[in-house]
Amino acid sequence: MSETNQTPKFSVSTVVTILVMLLVFAGLVWFVTYQRQSMASADHQRRDERLKNLSDLNAENHKTLTSYRWIDKGKGIVGIPIDRAMRLEVADLAAIRPHAAGPITLPVPSPAPAGNQPSPSPAGAAPSGTPAKP
Repeated sequence: MSETNQTPKFSVSTVVTILVMLLVFAGLVWFVTYQRQSMASADHQRRDERLKNLSDLNAENHKTLTSYRWIDKGKGIVGIPIDRAMRLEVADLAAIRPHAAGPITLPVPSPAPAGNQPSPSPAGAAPSGTPAKP
């Protein structure tokens, strides 16, 4: 019988490298989990603050859109509720009946001044924009 020298399938350095990579991966998973837990309290406080700001903004907008107010007292400009403004605008638009447009007149091109005329082309040469005639 012949004895064959078989080498191991994994060397020690390969096993150590795999173990180090697994430890790094486990460390990253732990770090991400820890960060998410610590962010939860900050997110909760931020969310409450943003909801309060949103409710304040909605209350201010509702007050502005549903009440009469002075925009510029010196000029006599008054803000009115939005539903009243829409009713007034609908009444104004209903009073205007559609009508045909008048004829469209195009402007007549003015003649070019005599001083801006292009100089005549050399004999036998055709202008650049038109083909030569035989």
